[in-house]
Amino acid sequence: MKLIKLIAPLAALAMVACGPTPSNTPNDPEGNGFKVKASTLVIAADGQDAVQFTATFDGVALLASDVTATVNGEAAELPELKFSTTTAGKYAIEFGYKEHKSEIFNIEAVKAGGLDLSPNDEQGLTLRATTTVFQKNVDECLIIVRYKGEVIDPSKVTFYDLDSNEEVVLESKDVTDVNGDTYKLAIYAPTEIGTRSIWAGRNSGPGDSRDKPLTLTAVDFAIPSRAIDPDPANTSFKKRMFITQFTGTECGYCPFFIAALHTLSEEEDYNDNYVLAAVHTYSSNDPMYPVDYSDVDKTFGVSQYPTVICDMKVSLSNAGYERNLSQLHNQINNSVAEPAKAGISAKIDYADGFIVARATVKAAEEGNYRIGAWLVEDDIHGMQYNNGCKVEGVDFNTHEAALRIPDSKPDGSSHYAGHLLGTLAAGELSDYVFVMEMKEDANNIDNPKKHWKSENCRLIFFVTVETASGTYVTNVVENDNLTQTITFEYK
Repeated sequence: MKLIKLIAPLAALAMVACGPTPSNTPNDPEGNGFKVKASTLVIAADGQDAVQFTATFDGVALLASDVTATVNGEAAELPELKFSTTTAGKYAIEFGYKEHKSEIFNIEAVKAGGLDLSPNDEQGLTLRATTTVFQKNVDECLIIVRYKGEVIDPSKVTFYDLDSNEEVVLESKDVTDVNGDTYKLAIYAPTEIGTRSIWAGRNSGPGDSRDKPLTLTAVDFAIPSRAIDPDPANTSFKKRMFITQFTGTECGYCPFFIAALHTLSEEEDYNDNYVLAAVHTYSSNDPMYPVDYSDVDKTFGVSQYPTVICDMKVSLSNAGYERNLSQLHNQINNSVAEPAKAGISAKIDYADGFIVARATVKAAEEGNYRIGAWLVEDDIHGMQYNNGCKVEGVDFNTHEAALRIPDSKPDGSSHYAGHLLGTLAAGELSDYVFVMEMKEDANNIDNPKKHWKSENCRLIFFVTVETASGTYVTNVVENDNLTQTITFEYK
């Protein structure tokens, strides 16, 4: 069994100078005595997902150093009262405080892949990290260095900071992968918040990764743990269609789709069967123009406005308000008629200008899956050009679901279809941690391109699956705010 301290959950333990003085009050259900709680009973056996335990005596928080722990009957150290493992199986965990014992927690660690360090088809010198988002002074990650697809000892390269080109010295350790082979990997453990990019160059011979740096982000709060699955054996998910609306305030014909989408949002039979993201790439004068992501329209092959793309598969052009609404009805009906091949859950936190979200995909059938997260903002004012669309009750100048950040384009990729999770078997889970930096700037409060309102922002998560004819969205979910947990939604 291998215990790894890697990711801390959201809830932090109260810190006290020492353990409380025991009283003569025995354990009881009213909160006195020795009590231990667990954040979850099921985790992924990936060394990252963790159970967070909290321990109290007479209502006063205990530290990890105050208690003893056994795992499957053997004494174990659980730093910060967290348990994680890379070995799938069942673990009976019990805690003790002086003469008191806790209940036995039966934790199940489910198979969730693991490190496969066997040779692959990567070209040149590459760097990969086991995770790219950290809590400073708490978390660490492993950096995998490959040359021509084979893992090499990190001592054979020199690491550099991309901005300063100064050398970065990293320690290393031996790691055994899923195939039972042992490799030496570099360790990165951040001590300051912020984003840093690292590249490497070979010490002997040509080859460096300067054009493909590894970007790592440290935040000052705990990385969200995996959302609890309310029905672990279930793989029958609620299905929604993902609508990507390519639009713009200076597009005179775009109101014909804006009005149709407004009507759709008010129809009881349809409003819970789709998720919308509006991409304002028609003109850079648009207050919602995605300055840093202006290639989204070209990536999706958009050449005319308005264009609406359903599930990243079917493209719709403007045919007038009523026809547009009919097309949307048909596409939603077709999409939700097909069973979702996967479901999505997510835990999100937002602090210090950073959004961090752990999204989990659960496969309903075996397939090659990707995951994406798009940040959108509602209630943005922008005067809309209108070439004669008149539909009662539609405010064309207030815009919803405007795309701010589309985090679904892997490094070096030409598409926004999502970050690769790989092949998942039916019922298998896989996580991806997203980090986004909010552009809230008091000096640009009157410029919607530079100043976003976090209270109006939310996240959209979608999962795509590879098919014989391409990679398409098979399900999508959204939340109402930047700290809301999304659980798997079953039929």
